[in-house]
Amino acid sequence: MRNVVLICLDTVRKDYFDRFAERLRERADASFDQCRAASGWSVPSHASMMTGKLPHQHGIHVYNRDFSGLRREDTFLADLPDHRAFGSSANVYASDAFGFDLLFDDFTSVSPDRRFPDGIDAEKFGQECEETGLARYLAFLKASLASDHPVQSLANGALVEFDRQFAELPVPKPLDDGANIVAREAVKLVREHGDADPFFMFTNFMDAHGPLTHVRGYDSDLHDAPYSWTTGAYSTHEVNVSGELEENWEHIEHTRGLYGAAIDYLDRKVCSFIDRVQAATDRETTFVVTADHGENLAFEADGGLLAHKGVLSEGLLHVPLLVVNAPKGYDAHETDYFSHVDLGRLLVGLAHGEAPDVFEDRIAAERIGSNMAADASEAERREWDRMIRVVYDGTDKYEWDSNGHRLRHRLDPERPNWQETTAEDADIGDLDKEFFDVPLDEYKREAVTASTDHDVDQTTKARLSDLGYI
Repeated sequence: MRNVVLICLDTVRKDYFDRFAERLRERADASFDQCRAASGWSVPSHASMMTGKLPHQHGIHVYNRDFSGLRREDTFLADLPDHRAFGSSANVYASDAFGFDLLFDDFTSVSPDRRFPDGIDAEKFGQECEETGLARYLAFLKASLASDHPVQSLANGALVEFDRQFAELPVPKPLDDGANIVAREAVKLVREHGDADPFFMFTNFMDAHGPLTHVRGYDSDLHDAPYSWTTGAYSTHEVNVSGELEENWEHIEHTRGLYGAAIDYLDRKVCSFIDRVQAATDRETTFVVTADHGENLAFEADGGLLAHKGVLSEGLLHVPLLVVNAPKGYDAHETDYFSHVDLGRLLVGLAHGEAPDVFEDRIAAERIGSNMAADASEAERREWDRMIRVVYDGTDKYEWDSNGHRLRHRLDPERPNWQETTAEDADIGDLDKEFFDVPLDEYKREAVTASTDHDVDQTTKARLSDLGYI
C-alpha cells in the first residue's frame, strides 16, 4: 500500500497554474487537464472532495458550514482502513473551527496568528484579554510562560506583532500566509507517524487566497504592485455589482499580478514540501495536487467579476490536478472530464498502486447560495445568493439557476478557464433530474429554511473577515 498526500492549493485556477507552476508540472507524471471542482468556494468543495457527493447531497454549504456531522464512514477514508489519516490546513473552514479535523486521526489547524500550533493563539488571547497597553503585553508574557509550550507561545505573540508592525511599512510582508507552517506541520506528522502503517495526508495551502500583498519570497518581476499595496484595502463591490472595470483597472492588474506571484511562490514551496515528505518516509508515496476552486480575475470569460462569489464560471470551476509519482496507467495529459466528486475514488486507487478509470463524458457541479453582507439589498441577495447548477457535455456547458436563467456556454479544451455564452434560453431538458436528486427550486427553499449558524469564536470571525467571507 502507498502513502497518498492530497495537496489543495486553495483558490488556484488552471490557466494561472499552468503559467506559474512550471516546477510542479515538470514533476508530474499525469495531468488531468479537464478537472472541475464540484462547487465554487471552499465549504461545499471540501465536503464534495471528501464525500464524493454534490453539495445538495452532502448538505454542507453556505446555509450549513458545519463539518462535524460528517463521519469517517461517509468519506473515502472508509475505503482506506489500513491508512492513518493526517491533516495540516491553513483554511479556516477546513479546520477544527468547523469540525473538519474530526475526520482525521491527527490534524493541525494553522493560521498567520498561530504559526506554532502548540502555542497560545496570540490573536485569540488579545481578543479575550481585558488589559490594555503594557499590562496587555505582560499578561500575554505571563500566560505564555505558564503554558505547556512557553517558547512556541512567546513566538506566536512576537510574530503577530512583527507582522503587524511591518504591515505599516512599504516593504515586503515578512511572513507568508501559511505555506511554511502547513508544510512544516505536515512533515512533522509524517516523521512522528513512522512507516509502520501507510498514511493519507490532507493539506491546504491558502497563499493564493486573498487578501493578496507582496510577501518576502515573491518574485517582484511578476507584478507591478507596490510593496505596501494589498487587495484587502479594496472592495470588489464596485467591480462585481457596479461593473466599474475601467475605474478599478489598476486594482485588477495588481490583483492578477500578485495572484500569479503567489502561485509561483507556492510552486517552489510545494516542490520542497514533496521532497521533504519523501525524505521522511521509506514507503512509496503518491502526491495529488489540485485546488478546491479557482478565482475570477475580471476577464471577459469571468463575466468581468473578481474573487469567487455568486457564480459558477470556468474561472472558478476549472482547476488543476496533477499526480506526482503516479502508478503506471495514466497518460501525461488526460483530456476527458474529471470531477472532484470522483477524487476519493482516485485517491483510494492510487493508495492501492492502481490507476483507476475516473473519467466521465458528462459531469455536474452546483452552488447553493453565497456569503452575503448583512446590509445587502434584496436585489443583491436575489442576484448573488441564487442557487446554480451546471452540467458539462462535450464542449457545451449548461447552466441554470433559481432566478430562471437557462444558459448554454461554449468551451474550448485548449483554453483553460474560458467560456462563451451561446444561448440565453437553452433547453435544459432532463439534466436537473438526471444529475441531481432534488429539483433546484425545491432544494433552494429547503436549504434556506433549514439554515443554521455555526457558532465560532471571535478569532475565527476575524479570520473569516480578513478572507472576505464576512
